[in-house]
Amino acid sequence: MLHINAVDSGANAPASIKKSSFSTIANRFGVFLMIGALFIVGAFASPQFFSASNFLNILSAVSILGMVAAGVAFVIYCGKYGDMSVPMVMAISGVISVELMRYGLVPAICGAVATGAVIGCVNGVVIGKLKVNAIIWTLAMNFILEGLVRWSYKGEQIYPDMATESTYQTGFLLPLMHSLDSHIMEIDLVKRAEAFNGLAQTYFFGRIPLMLVVMVCVMAACYFVMSKTAYGNQLKVVGSSYDVGNMSGIRATSVVMGAFMVSSICASLAGVFITSINKVGAFYVGQGYDFQAVTAIILGGMSLAGGRGSIIGVFGGVFLMGLISNILTLFGVGTFTQKMISGAIFIVVVAVNARSLRKLGRDDA
Repeated sequence: MLHINAVDSGANAPASIKKSSFSTIANRFGVFLMIGALFIVGAFASPQFFSASNFLNILSAVSILGMVAAGVAFVIYCGKYGDMSVPMVMAISGVISVELMRYGLVPAICGAVATGAVIGCVNGVVIGKLKVNAIIWTLAMNFILEGLVRWSYKGEQIYPDMATESTYQTGFLLPLMHSLDSHIMEIDLVKRAEAFNGLAQTYFFGRIPLMLVVMVCVMAACYFVMSKTAYGNQLKVVGSSYDVGNMSGIRATSVVMGAFMVSSICASLAGVFITSINKVGAFYVGQGYDFQAVTAIILGGMSLAGGRGSIIGVFGGVFLMGLISNILTLFGVGTFTQKMISGAIFIVVVAVNARSLRKLGRDDA
């Protein structure tokens, strides 16, 4: 009997190992397997699918999403599920950048990034210190910011080519504007507006968009911080267990605050570019990027429970979403149908992610 039990035990062990190995592979490299499968589908969609220009178009189309996803990945990595304030961080940063364009492009971008940092700091303090549910708080923050922008501008849009002071009679920056020297208001705002509108149309070597370069730089910086620094290790520990992080001497509140600041700063950069593309600052410019970012992150193998995943996977998830959209467009699928398909993908991916984590012994997602 003892011999039989030993045989049975040995027979069962490999099956268990195989399941764990398969789950590990699916969780870490599944996005790249899906990309490979879509390459095959894309070959049938169009003979131009594998052209360099098509892949450049795909990467350009997901550049803004890539910036947002890189930041939100920090929030998810530290176990806080997501940042629902991203759409309005993008919108309000875009509005701030348009307002500050009268002082130059650099002050406009710096003002937008500073705005994102402040919002992220508030989110981080409330969620990290007061332990408020991250989804509920950031969603509430999103509504507060939307109300602030809509009330301040009376529901109107703000355009970079507003060339006279009289056109800036609304907005929460107006008192600041009047406190500065009047000669600043006489600057040629038209040229600066053209510079702002052309920001998203700036290319290196005539082909590579500036926003794609910024996305790659943001991804590279986030990869370095998450994978090669002490702060990245602290994020992993806190994401795996907040209480363990505290007991091990990590200042978990500061770690969480840093994650939300990174998320908002990345969202503010994306907000500047999307505002430049639309040539208008408005409350709606960032809508949908919160769920798109979470979808890309989960596609990239990062766990909603925290403490698992990498920026390389996130980049793969972002590229996969662009690939799906590109292939659907080549097949003639409309925009609204693509949104429904994206929603279905989100549901399926979250379900598969939770199932694979349970197989790996992680029942907390």
